[in-house]
Amino acid sequence: MSSPRRPLYERLPEVYRIRDSEQTPPGQLAAFLGVIEDAFAALHARTDAQYHDLFIEHCDDWVVAYLADLLGTSRLAGDPWTLRADVARTVFHRRRKGTLGAVESQVFALSGWAAHVVEMRERLAWNQHLNHQRPDAGGMPPRRLVSEFTAAIRGGTVTLRDPALLSLTGGAFDAHARVVDVKPPTLGLSGWNLPNLAVLLWRLEDFQVPLSRPLFRQIAAIPPSPGAAALAVRFDVQAQGEPWPLFNRHRFHADAEPPRLGGEDEVPDRMPPARLSDGTPAGRPASYVSVQTYSDPRNAHPGSDPVGLVLHLPETPFLGQAWRIRGANLCAWETGIAPPLRDWEVAIDPEHGRLVFGVPDADPATQAEPLADGLLVSACYAQAGPSGAQPVQRLPLPASWPGEQTYEVRRINWFDDAFALQHALDDLPKRSQALLIEITDSQTHVLDLGAIAGIGNDAGVLSLRLAQSLWIRGASGERPVVRLLQPLRVRPTKIGGAGAVNAEVLELLLEGLYLTRAVAFPAGDALLMQAALGQLRILGCTLDPGGGLLLDGSASGTRAPIREALRLTNDYGLAPAESDAFDQVPAVTLERSIAGPLAIDSGYLLTLADSIVDAGSGSTATLPALALGAATGNPELAWGPDLVVRGLTAFGRVRVQTARGEGGLFVHRLEVHDNQDSHTVDVSVGQHGSCLKFCCFSGDHDRLPQHFGCVFASEAWLRFSAEYFGRPGYAQLRLDCDRRIREDGPASDEMGAFGYLRNTHKWKNIGIRLQEFMPVGVRPVLIPIT
Repeated sequence: MSSPRRPLYERLPEVYRIRDSEQTPPGQLAAFLGVIEDAFAALHARTDAQYHDLFIEHCDDWVVAYLADLLGTSRLAGDPWTLRADVARTVFHRRRKGTLGAVESQVFALSGWAAHVVEMRERLAWNQHLNHQRPDAGGMPPRRLVSEFTAAIRGGTVTLRDPALLSLTGGAFDAHARVVDVKPPTLGLSGWNLPNLAVLLWRLEDFQVPLSRPLFRQIAAIPPSPGAAALAVRFDVQAQGEPWPLFNRHRFHADAEPPRLGGEDEVPDRMPPARLSDGTPAGRPASYVSVQTYSDPRNAHPGSDPVGLVLHLPETPFLGQAWRIRGANLCAWETGIAPPLRDWEVAIDPEHGRLVFGVPDADPATQAEPLADGLLVSACYAQAGPSGAQPVQRLPLPASWPGEQTYEVRRINWFDDAFALQHALDDLPKRSQALLIEITDSQTHVLDLGAIAGIGNDAGVLSLRLAQSLWIRGASGERPVVRLLQPLRVRPTKIGGAGAVNAEVLELLLEGLYLTRAVAFPAGDALLMQAALGQLRILGCTLDPGGGLLLDGSASGTRAPIREALRLTNDYGLAPAESDAFDQVPAVTLERSIAGPLAIDSGYLLTLADSIVDAGSGSTATLPALALGAATGNPELAWGPDLVVRGLTAFGRVRVQTARGEGGLFVHRLEVHDNQDSHTVDVSVGQHGSCLKFCCFSGDHDRLPQHFGCVFASEAWLRFSAEYFGRPGYAQLRLDCDRRIREDGPASDEMGAFGYLRNTHKWKNIGIRLQEFMPVGVRPVLIPIT
């Protein structure tokens, strides 16, 4: 580790620096040496870069291909991280060429996906010759002859008495033998033949919120019966009470011998309910659920390599208490569960994300209420990628922001102050320096604008009055929830006249936040309804779009109502005099975010990058709603903002003034007012007219500008793994989509919000590399599980 470089001026004897300060003007020697120092600093930086380029771990991206050439490995394209990992592990894979562990390791290095490899010939059923029968030794059933849970059962019949074993049927760890299938492999588990090697892939990424508070539902009495608990304490794991499926974490060991990258209880897949139950032959609850206690919630943490669900209980009164775990269907938990909940038992519904605790004391104040008030969870879920508010690693804070300005950092924590966010926003009009508020927890922060000191109030309409820029973000690895009691409105402290704030340099940045509504939130209002400033940037956030699965007692449930995310009007939410003095075109940017419908007038510039806009209209909707359009007037006749697209999935119709960019996946009709490249519309960023590239259009009476390399859904099959917000695979393209949608987007990859993941390149790279490493006569078959 090298010590920091000292500038040349500081290396001079102090006498020369004193004399330099006494000159007129002072600092002449410092300025002269500063010019020389810039040249030396550039040489030093270049030397450091050349040294770093010798190592694959931290070389520049362009050097990776040259290091690959030195190793004699073929050059691939795609995500720079996967290409770097492929080159870094080339020797590792060559030493283990032909082994199942090497195949799994290669797949993981090229994609980052969990992988499990199965030799299909080992899963083929045996047909015995009648003249040479080989009965089991001593008449022992076939299941008793295997040593591993997932080992193939190649004789006898399937046992129907083990629900945990049956729950794996048709999945990646199905232990039952199959008859030969000579047809070409298709999508899904198929291709059971001698030469086939099944490479099972989990493409969804698992995310675990470090420590959140579940939604407490109720304490219910349990009818008396032998061994039954006295009270049941019910929770929804998701903070908003929505039924999100629970997943296990991907716990891999890439450097083990052999590499272990896809064990049956270590992959990012849904938790099988039968595997969660104690006391069954194939139950493995410890691989999925952990129960811990804490004395101080600040010190509660899931651990370094946690399982998918960690339950944190207060030490009082639960210290040292052992809990039984049971997987169950709690869709209709109001009617109770069978068999009845026992003392000190936790029933978990991984499909709907629900928990029920059974406690023996009939007095709620003894055990039930401390549990209701103190339960914290570390729960894992899965999505197609890190779009929206996710507990991911974020970039370090910049040295200056915005631009070259200095800023103040305030770090807040819910456990120190439940209203810390409100208090951190006090007195914004009096600030002389930009403010960054970093939330260092994943709790739910209730934000009541009326309780903030210095809040603006225009005839009952509350708004944040900014004198300086404001940045609110979740800390690295956290996913805080902000529950609004009123719509968020932001404007300068003063517009026009003496002492007016320069709105052009004023910026509001929201990063890593899950914005949602409180029960008292005004019906019909959007989450954000005023942005009278130079820039509004929403980076890696979820503006709760609604539209998730609603458990209403029916067999499949219904869809929850859609919720509007933004409503921004051309008067900028200002009085007429202020609106006339406000001469800016606010730039609104959503990057890697998820939002409900956007109602924005033409006085804004909207940029959508790697984002999802959901109006609740899936690919089969016959009367699609408006996902993006005007906020005032008749939305079917007025036009929305100037639009710049850099990767977008829009579940609904889009109606805008101009449109430029690439990678848009417009599930329904797109209407652009400037449908000719007329060069008359100025979108304020040096781009004129409209032109879209590498997009997918619905083909349903679209009004399109000039376009290049685009496809139409009327001619190309378009389907998603899931279209409900909160479901695994939400907005993920299915592999049976038309090839042009998956391969003809920007950078020759898929179109839509997840194009930045380079999934098409990952899939192709796996196929290319496996062909190089497969033994003669073995044929790899890629099978996606998620």
